Amino acid sequence: MPGSRKAARRRLNPHENNKKCLGDVTLYDFANSPSGNHARLKKSTTNVSSEVKQGMIKQEDNRAWDEKLDDFEGDFELVEQENEDGKKEVILKKQSKPCRRTKLKELPTADTGVQYPLDVWFLISEYIRPEDVGRFAGICKSAFHVVNTAKFWFHMYKRFYKSSAGLPERLQPECMVRLYGLRTCVIRTLHYSYFPQKIDTQVLDASVQEDPHSLLKRQCCLMWHQKGKNQWFFFFKLKEVTLSSRRLSCRNTEVKPRPDLIEMLEDVSANPEDSCKILRVTCSKYTLAPLVIGLILQSVSITLSPGFRHHRLHLGFGTALTPKTPASQVLLLDGVVGVRVLDWWHPLYPHQHAASAVLPPSDDAWD
Repeated sequence: MPGSRKAARRRLNPHENNKKCLGDVTLYDFANSPSGNHARLKKSTTNVSSEVKQGMIKQEDNRAWDEKLDDFEGDFELVEQENEDGKKEVILKKQSKPCRRTKLKELPTADTGVQYPLDVWFLISEYIRPEDVGRFAGICKSAFHVVNTAKFWFHMYKRFYKSSAGLPERLQPECMVRLYGLRTCVIRTLHYSYFPQKIDTQVLDASVQEDPHSLLKRQCCLMWHQKGKNQWFFFFKLKEVTLSSRRLSCRNTEVKPRPDLIEMLEDVSANPEDSCKILRVTCSKYTLAPLVIGLILQSVSITLSPGFRHHRLHLGFGTALTPKTPASQVLLLDGVVGVRVLDWWHPLYPHQHAASAVLPPSDDAWD
């Protein structure tokens, strides 16, 4: 039966079946394969794996576009590895960074720490010196609350009050019973009685004295002059102005409700003279000065007057905050013998110049 033998040979010939179906691996290939034909089997297995990989690539990727970006993020490197045939090949591999488990730092909460009662801070405040009030207020919220109370400033006034001849009537003990502006009045009293004793007055004036150029970009809200014995005193009240305040004043804002009158009278920190400074110019003769109220100080220059005996002060006022713009009004004071910049807490600051004008000493020399 020659026909049946040929059919059996075809069935038993594995090479023809591998040619027809390259990727199929039958049980016969593993059970009855000759010993010297290992390379052929490895080829078939590699072909199977390559076909499986190609089939996986051909599958549709239903991930979103932002999820696919994770495959391309990170650092890549060229890695040389050996394949199943024993050949070395170089592939592009993503670097795998070791996962480090970091412990999250516990954020401090408001409940951490020791909270002392408010009475403890009131007891400590009775031993605070005037120059250490700012440091004490910065310790915590309770200390800051104590500094803003009327009890703290009443006790400060009683500790350091000393009667003096030049103390204004508003700062006398019989007038220190009102809550409105109590903090401001106590600070002014300390500059009459406490600070001049701590530091020599002449040394204090020389070290704290400001230059007139520090008053640039301030608006003149008041000006007046007074006659002394042999001198004339010109005063310019300059208030600090910012761009935000000017913009708010120009806009048509809604009318805000008026604050309660009782709350205003109990405001311990009220200070109408806050952010104001006074430029006091002492001249040997009277000079007619133009009106500059409402204008902004843009330039200050001091030169020698003719004869080189006194000085001449040039004050340029305008409507712009930038000093580059030319001044629209120039005020010239001749025969100047002294210029001083006074803060609201200074004893020479004229708080009530209209009602009772207290003239400064006549021996004011050039600073």
